[in-house]
Amino acid sequence: MDKIALRRRNLRTAIDAVNRKLGFKSDISFCEHYDLNASHISQLINGHGSFGERAARNLEKKVGWDEGLLDEDSDNGDTKSFKHSGGIHISPIEFRSSETKPTNVRIPIYKDIKASCGAGIENFLEDVSEYLDIDPYILKIMGIQTKPENLKIIYSAEYSMWPTVAPDSPLFVDVSDKDPDSLRNGNVYVFTHSNELRMKRIFVSYAGGKTVRLASDNPDKVRYPDEFITNEQLNEINFVGRLELALVKP
Repeated sequence: MDKIALRRRNLRTAIDAVNRKLGFKSDISFCEHYDLNASHISQLINGHGSFGERAARNLEKKVGWDEGLLDEDSDNGDTKSFKHSGGIHISPIEFRSSETKPTNVRIPIYKDIKASCGAGIENFLEDVSEYLDIDPYILKIMGIQTKPENLKIIYSAEYSMWPTVAPDSPLFVDVSDKDPDSLRNGNVYVFTHSNELRMKRIFVSYAGGKTVRLASDNPDKVRYPDEFITNEQLNEINFVGRLELALVKP
C-alpha cells in the first residue's frame, strides 16, 4: 500500500477509535471537537484531497496524536496508538507502598468498585482491596483539602464525566460530605440509586421551588443527558461522598 493510501486508511481508523472512546456520533462531532474542517477531513479520507507529509503531521499535532501515527502500517489497520482517545495516553495506575513513615495515613482502596457501572455496591464499605500509605503533605500538594480519614479510593468507568474524569481513574472520594441537605452546588458526587453506583455533577436551584439537576460533564447530551429530579427524589438517593480528586485526567 502506498503512503497516501495508508494515511487515508489510518485516518479513518483513528477517527473511528476516537468517536467510540469519546462517544461522538459522527465525524462532524469529531471535527467540531478538534476545530477541524469537516469537508476537508472527508476529502482526505475519501481520496479527493492532497495528503502529503506536512498535512499528515499538522493533523496529528492538532488532534494530539503521536507524530507519525498516520504513517504506521499494520495488517488490520488498527494500531496500538489508535486505541487511546484522541492522542490521550493513560497508563494503568498501580499504588505501591513505599517506606512507611510514622506520619503516613492509610486510605482504603476498592479496586472492584467503579462509579457509573454499578458493580460491587453491596460490599462498598466492606471489602477493601488494599491501602494507600501516603504522607498527608503529598495529599495537600495534590489539592485534597478534606481530612485523610474521610477519604476512600474507588475507580471511574465509562465516559459520562469526560473530560473531567478519564475512565479507570482512581477517585479520591470524601465520604464525610454526603448530606443531601448540605450539597456543595456544582460539585461532583458519587451515589447509589436504583441499584447503580453513579457519579454526577449536581446543581441545586431554588427558583420556583427546589429542583436538582444531575449532569454529566460529557458534552454529548444525547448519550449523556442531564436529569432533573425533585427534592423528594433527592432524599431517596444514597450519597457515598463528594469527589475530591480524579488522579488521572485527560
